[in-house]
Amino acid sequence: MSHPPPNPVPTKPPLGLYGGNVLIAAPSRWDEACFSAPVVRAIRLARPTCVLGVVCPEEQVAYWKSIKKINCVMGYGVKQSYRSLLRDQSESELKWESAILWERNPAAELAVDLKVKQRLGYPAKDLKKWLTDEVVVPVKHEATEHRVQHYLRFAERLQIPTNHPELFQPLRFDAKATILVSPESDYGDSYQWQEQSWLEVLRWIRETLGAEVRLVSCGRGKPKLAQRLAAASGLPCERWESLENALPIIAQHSLAICADSSLCHLTAHCGVTTVALFGPGDPVWRRPLGRQHALVRQKAECSPCLLAKCPMDLRCQKEITVEECIAAISQKYSVAWVSADRV
Repeated sequence: MSHPPPNPVPTKPPLGLYGGNVLIAAPSRWDEACFSAPVVRAIRLARPTCVLGVVCPEEQVAYWKSIKKINCVMGYGVKQSYRSLLRDQSESELKWESAILWERNPAAELAVDLKVKQRLGYPAKDLKKWLTDEVVVPVKHEATEHRVQHYLRFAERLQIPTNHPELFQPLRFDAKATILVSPESDYGDSYQWQEQSWLEVLRWIRETLGAEVRLVSCGRGKPKLAQRLAAASGLPCERWESLENALPIIAQHSLAICADSSLCHLTAHCGVTTVALFGPGDPVWRRPLGRQHALVRQKAECSPCLLAKCPMDLRCQKEITVEECIAAISQKYSVAWVSADRV
């Protein structure tokens, strides 16, 4: 009687995260950094004794330091600071054994230059040659899903559990009953709501809620929209050149009203209830993480187009009504006020 041939001996161990010192090459964009954070927390939870490090753009250092139990956070900026960081890490007694590369950027390049033995990542065209282990996840041709799944599936492929609620918990700060208003977007002009509509909402907030308002400008380029709103409403306007040191300021507020932008993801990270206004962006794909936030959107025929400049008539923004925005603010502010008043 013949027997089936034995299974071949594997030439390499099953895919997994094997190093005791794990380096995370953080994404460069703010929103992507926020979406990847649950996986960093999951790695810490699954590997409580590992040394966990993050290398990121300098402006993200405070953000990553706000996430508990990351052993070290390293920032890079210009080429000189990158070379200094490379030299310091090359001379350090701490040797990184595994690295996760989300995208091709200086953080990922550092892992390559340090000759980290295991480098895991999705086999993207511009990243593939930097990897020692490709993490391949079956593509699902289904309805649009949130971008956070891009990172969660990566962790699940490495047998790292991602079903713990604490992976998505925002930071906890003592907040005041103050509203943060950010009408500009670093994604482009088409991501910004109409000036007159903003003015009506600001007038309603001051007359009906009697709330303190902090109007900020943190979009790219000249702060035209926020400056015009400040001039027309009589509110002072703060210009945030960078979000690098914004977390403690953001956390002072009980509610944030933002254009679809990097800032709305940071307000969610800080546990600030957020009303986000979506135009050409896709909230199913890139909404702020958390169920307590509100989305204001009118689905135009051409949205989501994701374009920084509208080639048509900006109908996705024009069709958002003041009444819809006020209804969302009113609902969320009543909850945020009680929470802030209780502190």
